[in-house]
Amino acid sequence: MKAADAPIAPAIVEQASHWLMLQWGGELDDEQRQRFIDWQAADPEHVRAWRRLEHLQGTLAGVPAHTASAVLREQPDARRRQTLKLLSLLLVAGGSGYLAHAQLPWREAMADLRSGTGERLQRTLADGSRLSLNSGSAVNIRYSERERRIQLLTGQLLLDSGRDAAGRPLIVETAAGEIQALGTRFSVYEVDGGSQVELYEGELELRPRHAAPSRLLAGQRRWFSADHNAAVGQADPNAAAWSEGKLIAERMPLGDFLQELSRHRPGVLRCDPAVADLPLTGVFPLADTDRVLVALQQSLPVEVHRLTRYWVTVKQR
Repeated sequence: MKAADAPIAPAIVEQASHWLMLQWGGELDDEQRQRFIDWQAADPEHVRAWRRLEHLQGTLAGVPAHTASAVLREQPDARRRQTLKLLSLLLVAGGSGYLAHAQLPWREAMADLRSGTGERLQRTLADGSRLSLNSGSAVNIRYSERERRIQLLTGQLLLDSGRDAAGRPLIVETAAGEIQALGTRFSVYEVDGGSQVELYEGELELRPRHAAPSRLLAGQRRWFSADHNAAVGQADPNAAAWSEGKLIAERMPLGDFLQELSRHRPGVLRCDPAVADLPLTGVFPLADTDRVLVALQQSLPVEVHRLTRYWVTVKQR
């Protein structure tokens, strides 16, 4: 382990946490600022703890380090306490894992808005935009004087963009890049290492991190990764039916259907390869996935085998 990644003594972590809470509470007065400077100068370990704490809070906030304190300062007290506890544990534990921003499993847990398995959320944002989250999704909402930004951390969202009186651009950020809305209704789904965009109204600009930008028109869909744009296809109007609590299939292969259904129920839902290509058509309620499985047995030559409630396999009858 590198020296910079070595664990930090709990007593120093407690002191650094004290200074962080003071900063989250607002600007330090002159006396506090001088005491903070003296504390850092007293021991190189104090400096190392503080620098690492700054980096960690920026990572958890999902914003650049220099704005992380301001973002976390605005959060409710309960969330700030939760964040501080997590930061302290990471400082004591040490290791270079804290640098892996994109792989931090707690980014979703600390998100501004998140949905659990089988849960779908709808919110009206400050600018009038209507945001829906599919099952198992998480976003951060970062509105500033310059822009309106929504960070999709995992899962899928549907956005009806509002018109902003200040003319600020509305951007959805994913691991693959940015999507700028131009008076639109569209969905974004994190899948296969990239972002699947379905555009129903208006126009979008797609900006992969390491590839040329492109425009998407109403009725079009496109998958893109950080360095690649796939071919433009036709948007699937049924792809957003989840926002109304429905899963719509039109000659959808059973394997694909069950993969989508599995997002809305806990545990494991498997499909026997022998029946994975069976075509399925119908409208199914996401609120009762057990009922959906019963319906499959009535409409297809399949049987549902339950090892437990949380381990289900659909096999050939």
